[in-house]
Amino acid sequence: MLKIKSFRFGSLTVNNKTYENDVIISWDGEVIPRESSHIFSKSELIDLLLKDPETIIIGTGTADGVKIEEEAEKFARLKNIELIVKKTPEAIEEFNKLLKNKKVIAVIHVTC
Repeated sequence: MLKIKSFRFGSLTVNNKTYENDVIISWDGEVIPRESSHIFSKSELIDLLLKDPETIIIGTGTADGVKIEEEAEKFARLKNIELIVKKTPEAIEEFNKLLKNKKVIAVIHVTC
């Protein structure tokens, strides 16, 4: 079963594999690298909608360094997608919890 097992500044372990870069994790087990950015944009959101998630969780880093474009927030509401924005440690907890009953995607920033 998919689970984010641990996080520390600069790395994240999903199941038994450690990643040292930002990642996108889908409920279906897919983990893909994310180009490190301090902006979550509408275009990034549109790309994620191809998987038809119910919820998207944005882990904004340990110091809340990632900002969400207002256009992305508006578009998520328009498409009836729940967008949860939290610092990375809390986002990971939320992802692991929601993973049990929702089609959820996590966008995780592993540093600031």
